[in-house]
Amino acid sequence: MENITKLSPAKINLYLEIQEKTHNGYHNLESLMTLCNFGDVIEVKLAESFNFKMNGPFSSKLSKSSNIIIKAINLLEKKYEQKFAVEINLTKNLPIASGMGGGSSNAATTILCIAELFKLNLTKKFLNYLFFLGADVPFCFFRKTAIVRGKGEKVFPLKKKIPEFFLLLVNPMKEISTKLIFENLKIQPRQQSNFDENLLQEESFIKFLKSKSNHLQTEAIIQCPDIKLILDFLDNKTNTLLSRLTGSGATCFALYDYKEDLDKAYDLVTERFEDFWVKKTKIDNYFE
Repeated sequence: MENITKLSPAKINLYLEIQEKTHNGYHNLESLMTLCNFGDVIEVKLAESFNFKMNGPFSSKLSKSSNIIIKAINLLEKKYEQKFAVEINLTKNLPIASGMGGGSSNAATTILCIAELFKLNLTKKFLNYLFFLGADVPFCFFRKTAIVRGKGEKVFPLKKKIPEFFLLLVNPMKEISTKLIFENLKIQPRQQSNFDENLLQEESFIKFLKSKSNHLQTEAIIQCPDIKLILDFLDNKTNTLLSRLTGSGATCFALYDYKEDLDKAYDLVTERFEDFWVKKTKIDNYFE
């Protein structure tokens, strides 16, 4: 095998709740995170020397030299004490700084491709370093719907699948400062909840999600009022089961039972918000 191509799927925070601010300025959180069957694409192939290329609709907004993919390769080379002569092609389909973990997913997917291509045994000791690439990298590495806790380093893949709803993604094409959100965040310390996988049946699952929230959403709306416009429109004009911000935004998502409802929502949203990025996709519990 001389080349591997993998989808680098977008992640969705179905809910994201901050539990406390730690003494060193970080925040402990709890989030139910899943993936969808759309994202960037990573191709890795053997070459005479290392080369990194980018294309796709959002590639021009990325730095090539400081890209997280380069950082992931450097980490692999340092920990495994070998050089990887490969050409990596990134097709950047996701908006930048959008709350969908695009960079983290790219780093994790690149590591998986390199490991498969060079038959590396990714040890538990190495996996402990994933968090230092980015808070979402450990989740993106396991590529399974999971409860994520701590600062993002504690990943608990679910034993049961969640319902694979149709999903509409809407981004107002405005970048949000995650740093500023956390600086302004006002939280009350709360206990860790006990997640019950029996809640994964569709009817009780939506009820459970509605009992949760994204604690970053209010601050994100202050930075980008378009988020509220999107969420209000999704709630009031489409047949959504739930709409919410993912991560620190600015991407909003809406869940639908039926593709017909998804298609209608897509038409309504693209007509109402002509300059926004809108994508139809679907939840996917597991990526191999």
